[in-house]
Parts: sequence; C-alpha cells; structure tokens
Amino acid sequence: MGILFAAVSLFAQAFGGTWTCHTQGAGVPWVIAPAPAAAWTTVRWANQTNAYGGIAYVGYVAPNKQWVYEDFHYDGSYAINTSPGPRGSTWTWSGTYYLGQRTMHGKVLWKRTSADRIDRTFIVTAGGVSTPSGRDYCTRTTR
Repeated sequence: MGILFAAVSLFAQAFGGTWTCHTQGAGVPWVIAPAPAAAWTTVRWANQTNAYGGIAYVGYVAPNKQWVYEDFHYDGSYAINTSPGPRGSTWTWSGTYYLGQRTMHGKVLWKRTSADRIDRTFIVTAGGVSTPSGRDYCTRTTR
C-alpha cells in the first residue's frame, strides 16, 4: 500500500487543486483531489449534474509499473489511458477513446509550464500516423 500511496501522492501533489481549463474559448472548472483513503485521485470537470461533465480516476498500478487514467464522461463517452509517469514536467497519457460510435487512439500530453498552469496537447493516431488535433491549457485557481 505504501508504494501506491506514494505514487498517487505524486500525481495529487503535481495537479491537486481547483483549475479552470480553457478549451475553445470556454472556461471549464476542474477539481483534482485525492479520493477517500488516497488510493486514487479524482478529476472532476464541468457540470456534475448533467451530461456536460465527467469524472476520471487516476492511480498507480504497481504490478504494471504504470499510471492509469480512467475517464468517464456523463454523456457516455469513455477513455482509458496509461502513462509511465512524469518525464521532466510532462506526463504522456496514451490510450483509447470511445466517443459514441467512434473509437479513437492517441495521446494527451500534460505539461506543467508553471506551478499554476498545465498545457495539454491532444494527438490522434490513425493508420500509424500521429497528428496533433488540438491544444488547451488549465490555470490553477486554488491549491
């Protein structure tokens, strides 16, 4: 349990707090916090009472030596990503995204550009070719 707690604490220490993510001109609220008993970290975004929000669970899976980010959108979309953990100031999440009838593969890079900012780059992989598909950024409003 000590390894799991230490690893989760690394993610929570890096990203814990209240954020505003700026996506396509809109400010979307995010809250990143340890779940009860600190075995997982939760990432809640947008409205928590309708289809426009969602919740993700982030944790370290010791036998696999990797992080998982399971992302549940309240509209029914879902993603599962894995990461080896931070490399410098960047976490690279790779996985599969299920959006209605579509399935996409790709990466999301979370780069800490300051103590209170995350820059995210979205990359879609199709036919062996990886193509950047968008960017946004998040600013911390409280720790």
